[in-house]
Amino acid sequence: MKSLLIVSKTIMAIFAVLLFAGAVSAGTGWDINIVAPVVGALSFIPTGAGIAAFAGINQEIWTPLLVEQFRAAEEAGFLTEIPDESRFVIAGRGENEVINLTDIGADPEVLINNTTYPIGFYTQTDTPIAITLNKYQTKATKVTDDEIQFIAYDKIKLVQAKHTKAIIETRNAMSIHALAPTANATNTPVIKTTGADDGTGRKKLIPADILKLKRAWDALGIPAMGRILVLSTDHHNDLLDWDTAKDTARYSADDTGKLNNLIYGFKAYVYIENPYYNTTTLQKLAFGAAVTATDHRASVAFSAQEMFRAAGSTKIYTNLPDTQNQAWMFNVRHNYIVLPKKERAYSAIMSDAV
Repeated sequence: MKSLLIVSKTIMAIFAVLLFAGAVSAGTGWDINIVAPVVGALSFIPTGAGIAAFAGINQEIWTPLLVEQFRAAEEAGFLTEIPDESRFVIAGRGENEVINLTDIGADPEVLINNTTYPIGFYTQTDTPIAITLNKYQTKATKVTDDEIQFIAYDKIKLVQAKHTKAIIETRNAMSIHALAPTANATNTPVIKTTGADDGTGRKKLIPADILKLKRAWDALGIPAMGRILVLSTDHHNDLLDWDTAKDTARYSADDTGKLNNLIYGFKAYVYIENPYYNTTTLQKLAFGAAVTATDHRASVAFSAQEMFRAAGSTKIYTNLPDTQNQAWMFNVRHNYIVLPKKERAYSAIMSDAV
């Protein structure tokens, strides 16, 4: 009796869907196809002109989720230390977006116990700076109608997640690369490691190297508040190995990459995609350049308030199945940038050769 009741309810449900499909077909002129996938659920897909309507719904549903995924990824790492200037992003030509910053010139001079009048004045010269956001795009992924109908998981959702992850990884790697100086300079010092040979011809990072960086920043007058150090994995391992018996807990990191304690005033993180420096030329490699045996990932330090980040638009693109290509195509575009505001207050600690 119980089985009969279940079958009866199922038939009623199917009949209700058929009535609904008929009503929609009559009211809209759509040709409704009833599809019964293996999982047992029923769905209807409008053909012809109706497909265009679903493209808009696709944007409305998936784009906000995609934007939220990008934001969530940013909340878990060193990039959250940097001020977000996304509100200043404006549309540029074509698909480009631009952020307009202003160099407000030098700080005013402060007089102490002045007795000379008139005091005098200076004119502040503001210099506008327009920066185009980087445009990150994924190559499209093809998903056939057969795959969607005869698999036991949501492949479209999985594809979207993979595209999001790929852009986030590339975007964040390019961001930390932009936060590292090209070479040693007065306002952007590059410190070399001085530890023992790690067995590969690379000198290990030791705490004294970070202290040397602190002294350099102190001499430059960089504020103590907002000092961030992003350790390469090699350098993080060097610190963990420095005094295993005593200080392992000090240098341990949580699953966001943040270390438990400050290191000489630096809030510290560890990141796996830090930029490479060449131990012979002492120069930073270009992003994505081929790596040789004399290249090692460096640690990067920056004063958070002297940097900026900005996110522009995030869009998805889909090609719906048609009569000849019965497959979906999906890809993503995301505009984003991270840069120093000026050529100051950012540094690197590079591995020296033995």
